[in-house]
Amino acid sequence: MTRFTRTISHIALLLGFASAALSPAYAGASIGTSLSANAPSTSPAYAYDSAATADLVAALSSRPAASRMVGEASPALDFVRFTGAVKNLSLLLLHDVKDEAHVQAAIKRYGFDKVQNAVIKAIRTAQLSHGAEWGDMLAGIYSTRFDAGELRSILREKESSPHFMKLLEEQDEIARAVKDSGKDIYSAARAQVMHQLEASLKI
Repeated sequence: MTRFTRTISHIALLLGFASAALSPAYAGASIGTSLSANAPSTSPAYAYDSAATADLVAALSSRPAASRMVGEASPALDFVRFTGAVKNLSLLLLHDVKDEAHVQAAIKRYGFDKVQNAVIKAIRTAQLSHGAEWGDMLAGIYSTRFDAGELRSILREKESSPHFMKLLEEQDEIARAVKDSGKDIYSAARAQVMHQLEASLKI
């Protein structure tokens, strides 16, 4: 793994887990956390996280067609897509709702597989509803800190770019901006997911 790959992976995680402060349920969350807090590493819950995350991430690689910034700030949108930062809305939702009491109770009543499918479906729906706005928010943050040439240089030249160090230096500020600017989008997406789960998984 190159330094650039490690850095952009770190940015995606940093943005996601900085935004985690939007909900107390995120504290200490990680991709390896299971649906059941005390589940052993061999439990299906761990397969849920890895399979569901891979499934969700695979669907998020293209620019949302509804984005109001397409053609206006495409270098910034291209950048957040390439670094994986645009994926963190779905990842945050997954980390959050899997620990909800309703989801845990649904697993006991309906079984793991049915609940897993319902959670993935609900998060996909929320991503379709809010993903373009989330991507625009991220792109807006990057476009206020980097010009188009800087972003293209980082994507093209990676760690050899003269602007790569600036990217590293800006990470904490970017994370704080995402936390502030993304709060309403995230809250709306989370409410949509829980409404759909409560409707499809009656307890």
